[in-house]
Amino acid sequence: MSPTPIEDQARGTGRLRLMNTRHVLWALRHVGRPARIVELTELTSLTRPTVAQIIAALEGRGWLQRYEPIGAAGRPAVRYGIAPSTFAVFGADAGGHRAVVEIASLDGETQARRERWHEQPLGERMLDLLGTMVHECLDELGLPPTAVVTGTVASPGIVEPRSGQITLRSSLGRWNGAQVATALSGHIGGAVAVDNDANLAARAMCTVDDVPQTFLGLQWGQRIGAGIVLNGQVYRGRTGAAGELGSLLLPDPVTGEIRQLEEVVPASRLPLLGGAPDVSTEELIARAEAGDDRSAEALRRGVDPLAAAIAPICVGLDLHTVTISGAIARSGPALIAAFVERLAAHGAVDVDCRLSPFLEDTVLRGAVGDAVDAGWEWLLEESGSQEPASANQPS
Repeated sequence: MSPTPIEDQARGTGRLRLMNTRHVLWALRHVGRPARIVELTELTSLTRPTVAQIIAALEGRGWLQRYEPIGAAGRPAVRYGIAPSTFAVFGADAGGHRAVVEIASLDGETQARRERWHEQPLGERMLDLLGTMVHECLDELGLPPTAVVTGTVASPGIVEPRSGQITLRSSLGRWNGAQVATALSGHIGGAVAVDNDANLAARAMCTVDDVPQTFLGLQWGQRIGAGIVLNGQVYRGRTGAAGELGSLLLPDPVTGEIRQLEEVVPASRLPLLGGAPDVSTEELIARAEAGDDRSAEALRRGVDPLAAAIAPICVGLDLHTVTISGAIARSGPALIAAFVERLAAHGAVDVDCRLSPFLEDTVLRGAVGDAVDAGWEWLLEESGSQEPASANQPS
């Protein structure tokens, strides 16, 4: 039976209302803070009454929260933003020795955090630990699991984009993307994604103001990984293995054995590689910072194997920026100077090296950012339903 003209008109009106609602939600995200109706009107090119009507409807659903006006002159307007107690996301960094979980609002602001040092391989026990940490954060905030609409878990290893298969070194344990997503989705109200930790670290560095759109993001700790960013997009390769430098084979300068790069250049091994085995990496870098020539030379020798592996990538892809994240990002100019010098010695000249401002939380910042993006996608999709889900109503 064909729809009547009245039904056609109603459907058209509904589609227009949905489109306008999504415009307003997009504008709220674009602003990145609670906004006045006049601001949203300017961003969406909708009429003020239309925006006001949409705001009232979203506030009625519990999606938006009113914020106090800013300024005292005249009659400052009320501002509106996504209610932080209604929608949340989580990001997790499942490192080989350190696990961190954060619950964040849709503006990316951290609401609760848990961190654990551990000695267990990736697998069922790690999934249990991450689930426990998520629930501890929710309990702290007084939120039900349904409030968390998306999550992203950072995993070491090669994460195959289509299948979700994760290739890990045997010492790290064994799991796959589907296993991680299924286990942790049971703790929240939405879907969970899994991505490579170095790629997520590179994603986080894309948000740093002075980092260009094309660069190599080096995640450097006890393991080595890299994210290759081309024109603002993380390049993953056909199987997700782009940037997996740790498996490169090279002679170990200390033993002469052929070993994987990840085994040769963990951050803690720099003094040994540099011929100064009696000091820690932190002490070696501090002495080089203080102007000790012997320490500076030892630091150059220590970073040389990694620079030799990175230089061909910089030359081949014409990359002129390398970012360094992980705990070693707490270092100062001495590490950067040594690394830049050794890159040049291997043919990669005029490379700008920068330390991550997020330090050892760079991977986590990428995971939270990815979850926030997914959360907004969910919100825009959910805005089209007649009875949208909320934190107090299972989806």
